[in-house]
Amino acid sequence: MMDTNYKVLKLTNGDDLICKVLGEDDNSVIVECPMQVLKTKYRNSGDDVVEHTGLQRWISFTNDIEYIIDKEKIIGLANLSPEVMVYYKMVSRKTIEESELEAMESYGKTDEEVLEKINDNMDKLVSIMEGDVEVEDEYNEEDTLQSNKDRILH
Repeated sequence: MMDTNYKVLKLTNGDDLICKVLGEDDNSVIVECPMQVLKTKYRNSGDDVVEHTGLQRWISFTNDIEYIIDKEKIIGLANLSPEVMVYYKMVSRKTIEESELEAMESYGKTDEEVLEKINDNMDKLVSIMEGDVEVEDEYNEEDTLQSNKDRILH
């Protein structure tokens, strides 16, 4: 088995985390961009139950990408399969870019400036939802689906 820094951690609360392990000491593990594995079930058009597996940020409402996890909270860990590693790298790269962009945009701004930006974004969202503003697609959905066809993980 190939050893890698990309791991899946099983936590004592039952969560599965996919992450890059940056280091460890006697009591903790330092990880980058941990993503929680989520499984959802839905019915497709043929009334078959389909299970979809996806990833979401482990801890919300932060721009941090590095976390320290107490080793007592980890039941076990294993290397990621190559397919999942590719998927994780795509998702985590986008998450890291978004976190860095959000941090840069708010750096040096006052609370009032940040609140004003939030209010502007909320107003734009309301306009879009009410149909007052049309949203233009920045990409061709068919091209994107075709190019990502081999990378979709279910």
